[in-house]
Amino acid sequence: MRFSYDNPLRIHAGAGCAARLVDEAGGWRRIFLVTTRSVEAALGPTVERLLGGRLVGRFARIRQHTPIEDVRAAAEAARALQPDCLLSLGGGSAVDATKSIAFILATGLSLDDRDRARALEPETLPHLAVPTTLSAAEMDGAAGFTDSREKVGIRARTLVPTAVFYDADLTLPTPLPLWLSTGIRAVDHAIEGLLAPDANPLSEAAALAALQRLRPALERTHADPGDLQARTEAQLGAWLSMLLPQSSSRGLSHVLGKSIGARYGIPHGVTSCLLLPHVLRHLGPAHRATLERVALALGAETDAADAVASLVGALGLPQHLGAYGLSDADLQAAAEPLARHIPVAEAMAIFRAAW
Repeated sequence: MRFSYDNPLRIHAGAGCAARLVDEAGGWRRIFLVTTRSVEAALGPTVERLLGGRLVGRFARIRQHTPIEDVRAAAEAARALQPDCLLSLGGGSAVDATKSIAFILATGLSLDDRDRARALEPETLPHLAVPTTLSAAEMDGAAGFTDSREKVGIRARTLVPTAVFYDADLTLPTPLPLWLSTGIRAVDHAIEGLLAPDANPLSEAAALAALQRLRPALERTHADPGDLQARTEAQLGAWLSMLLPQSSSRGLSHVLGKSIGARYGIPHGVTSCLLLPHVLRHLGPAHRATLERVALALGAETDAADAVASLVGALGLPQHLGAYGLSDADLQAAAEPLARHIPVAEAMAIFRAAW
């Protein structure tokens, strides 16, 4: 067994913890903000108040699935202002964009030559991450983006954010379906980490603890969206779900979900809602003991697949791929590029089961 930490060095958690942004920034005086239009509209004034004159500029046009053209435009805007620190504010798209921007600024590469990019560990600008969803993109050095409808990316240890702020106050403007569906994404991370070949005692303990926190936290937030304690619990669960980040974000549910998500504009959290129960039924015979632990951690008397499906339904989240208007030919187009991960016939069987 071999284990190394691939997570941020510092985690701040609790409602109001973003007030420590200035302390964390230390001597950095030129902070560049990367976010989305909706998050900037809701939270931009708060960030301005917290950082004052240190905030030298922003790019607030990152879209879902982090289109590569958005990353390039943001990198150009940042380069012109010569920041000494980057700040991401929002969900996984904003966080991944900020990691990609850090890479471009450090290397001068355009991200087109990804084979060369993957061989580099550049010294990058510090990155302070303030996530407003439960996608947990802030927990590792992977930077995903969409190029020609395909989800691709780079990874480097130096792209891991310097510090993360789990401030429940700043999650209140997040649309409830987005919050809850990314919570299922965190459940997905925890389960796929448990199923991973390189799972270890620490990652297993953290993943089980994540599941134990996530189910009640999501149910409580569904019942009362203003419950800050429940939101903090969900954020802690998302953190714990990613102590094995590479494996937790590369399992079968993620592979299938990224294919249909980037290609057909389905949010990543929603792809977990649609696919995870069916992936678990597909994997069940080979992982019976592990999935029994999953069901127990979710407090379920049924099997893991039914437990996840029940939670998705209780939260009022999408459960049927057919609702997105995809044809069998669309699913075939998403399955064929995955042949190196799973036989196309098996991928199609999971897609059809999710229909």
